[in-house]
This record gives sequence, C-alpha cells and structure tokens, in this order.
Amino acid sequence: MASCPRDGVTATRLHHDLTTHGACRENRYHRAVSGDPVARWFELGAARLPTRPVTRAELAARVATIVDEGVAITDIDDAGGADLYVACALAKRDPEALAYAERELVPAARHAAARIDGDRAFVDEVVQRVRDRLFVGESPAIASYRGTGPLARWVRVTATRIAVDLKRGDARHGDAHDVLEQLPAPDDPELALIWESCAEIYKAALAAAFAELTARERTLLRQRYLDGLDIDALGKLHRVHPSTAFRWIRQIEDQLAETTRAAVIAKLALSESQLRSMERLIASRLQLSLPRMLRGGRRS
Repeated sequence: MASCPRDGVTATRLHHDLTTHGACRENRYHRAVSGDPVARWFELGAARLPTRPVTRAELAARVATIVDEGVAITDIDDAGGADLYVACALAKRDPEALAYAERELVPAARHAAARIDGDRAFVDEVVQRVRDRLFVGESPAIASYRGTGPLARWVRVTATRIAVDLKRGDARHGDAHDVLEQLPAPDDPELALIWESCAEIYKAALAAAFAELTARERTLLRQRYLDGLDIDALGKLHRVHPSTAFRWIRQIEDQLAETTRAAVIAKLALSESQLRSMERLIASRLQLSLPRMLRGGRRS
C-alpha cells in the first residue's frame, strides 16, 4: 500500500512520471499535483495539525498516486482532502497526528464497537486492535486511505469489521479456558506426572489471570508472541528503549505466572519438592499457553 514518500523521492518520482509518460497521464498528474485542490487541502490539513508534519510535496505525491490508481480528483472533496493530510501524518506515526486521532477518530471506533457489544472490556479490545491495525507497524493500514469519504467513517467501518470478527471468534473458540483444552502434557516425566493432577486447575487459574490483563497488556503480548516482534522492534514501535519494552513483557509474564501459581497452590497440597516442580511446570506451560490464548476468544 502506498504511503507518503519523502521529499527527495517525491521530486524524483514526479519528474520521471511527468516527463516520460503520455499526454493523458501527464494531464492527470498535472491536475492532481499542481491544481488548487492540493494547495487547499494542504492548508486545511495543516490547520488541524499546526506543526505541519506533512509537506505539500508529500501530500501532492500521495494525491498523484491515488489518481494513478483510478480515483478521480473530483471524488475527493475538501473534507476528504484535509482527512488525507491527516492520514499521511498518521502513516508517518507523527505524535501530533496520533493525538488528533485519539481525540477525533478513536471515539468513532469506540461507538462502532459498542453497537456490536457494549461490554467495556470488549470495546477497549476493539479500539486497541483498531489502533494496531491502522497506526502501528512499518505499513499501517491508514496509508491506504484515499480521501473519497470521511476518515472517521473509514475508521468506524474498520472497527465494525474487527468487532464482528471478535464476536465470531468468541463463538468459534469460546473462553480462554476452552482454548487451553488441547494443551499437551509436558515431555518431562516428573512434570507430566504433576500435570495429570493439576491440568484443569492450571487452565482455570491461567484463564482467570489472563482475563484480568488490560487491553494494552494483551496487545503487548500479541505483538510479542503472535506478530513475532523482538524486543528491539517492540521498543521502536512504542518509542521506548528496548530495555523498557523487555521490562513490560517480563512484568506481564511474571504477573500471569505469580497469579496462576498462587491459585494452583491454594488448591493443592504440595511438598517443597513438588512446589519447585510446580514452579518449573508453570514457567514451561506459560510459553506454550500464551500463543493459544492470544489466538482464541475476544480476550486474546
């Protein structure tokens, strides 16, 4: 998906496109990048984001790409053009644009999610997934917005699709405990023996601990275990030092392990040796359980 190129790339590309292709294409680009609409959209967009994180050349290049994809310049009105400016800034993960999105766009996602299920945890989960899909990663989906309709409506449609998918996931996967039903026994004979007596208790305890995680904590685990982001990538994504990202993940894992451990021990009479084995068991099970839980159910 096309995003907003930097000025140098923009100038080179536009020069090449405008000088090496036919007259029809040249005229289309001329209307897209040189006409009053782009200048007007630039000013309208910059009024929303006073730091002007997107240059006029970047906006013009994005419009040129959209026109090249078959969108008529007349299909983009002034509101859509201003939204396009904001979308370009969001594709660059500009802090001012992200703050604007929280004020002006996230409420639309929250409203859409609440229409599917008013449960607060569900709405929070949908909103977090909208943020992940639209504003996160090397190729955020916001870069595909083309200005032909209100950006808030575009976000609302995205949120509705995510909410519907989550509800389907609920019906297909059930709760976190159900997701763990097929969890295999450990290979270690000693741990396998303990597993026979505590598997159901462990699953219930971990499911309860997992349900207490915040949407942000589940998102961090999802990015680590499902998206495969290493600590450096997580730090870059969240604009923190890798050591901070590592600490976040470790704290969540420790919280899950400790809460699960306490619940299991409260229900079993264990010797000191068995207790140490139980701690090893929980540590080994946690790494296997998390991806399963993150894939299944709405609390994933």
